[in-house]
Amino acid sequence: MATVEEALQQAALTLKDAGYVHGQREAELFFANILQIDSSSLFTRYEDEVDSSAEEQLDEAVKKRLEGQPVAYVIGTQSFMGWTMQSDERALIPRPETEQLCEHLIREIRSHHLEAGDFLEIGTGAGPIAIALKKYYPHATVTATDISEEALDLAADNAKRLKTEINFLQSDLFTNVEGQYDVIVANLPYVPTERLSFVADQILDWEPMIAIEAGSDGLLYIIPFLKEVKKHLKKGGIIAIEFWHTHGEAVKELVAQELPGYEVKVIRDLADFDRFAFILPKDS
Repeated sequence: MATVEEALQQAALTLKDAGYVHGQREAELFFANILQIDSSSLFTRYEDEVDSSAEEQLDEAVKKRLEGQPVAYVIGTQSFMGWTMQSDERALIPRPETEQLCEHLIREIRSHHLEAGDFLEIGTGAGPIAIALKKYYPHATVTATDISEEALDLAADNAKRLKTEINFLQSDLFTNVEGQYDVIVANLPYVPTERLSFVADQILDWEPMIAIEAGSDGLLYIIPFLKEVKKHLKKGGIIAIEFWHTHGEAVKELVAQELPGYEVKVIRDLADFDRFAFILPKDS
């Protein structure tokens, strides 16, 4: 019977030999998840013997990874702003860029004194943005939509596990949305079809394409969103979106056409690409 250290070393070596440069870290995440401990505590268990069930689970996790399955799907969770979200093929994996969008939005909400307002997220996926906003602003009313009922089921599970009260609604953009909101945020699909070749294979092979591809120009969903958003926005309300890094000027032009009286603040992501647009009242 192998020890924890021996089983871990074998798993890491298998992953590294297959070209997974972070094989050691991934093996640690897999094994910690199986043993239900924090990965930083693994070294304290190195001398423990591994039972056959745990070893089989580790082998299965490595097998899934070798097939190209993302780490978040293998272990079934993904961290977002410090909270652990369930993650599977029903929705896109929450990413650091979206954490950045959320962090900036939290600051904008505070600076515009909208902490107890009505918030709407279009395209919630697994629910990370809506959940984080409700966690930061518990007195706000949060509604989150998605076109995918499967994604909404996952988001609802995450909200329940994290004890956040969110109104979930199946809707294609604003189709089933009623009323007006102080804050509207959307992380819609934005990858142009011709740019899909630049997207990692493990994303294209495993994550839902409906949450990635956005037509020939990448604006298939952003254009109708910006055309419809005004009628759902309260006076003094704010909007936040994420977009393909070359679309900053297109977003500014669309806002000038559809939202007179509003200005666009473009923020760069962690890789220094234009990525987020905050659409704010000019007199704010």
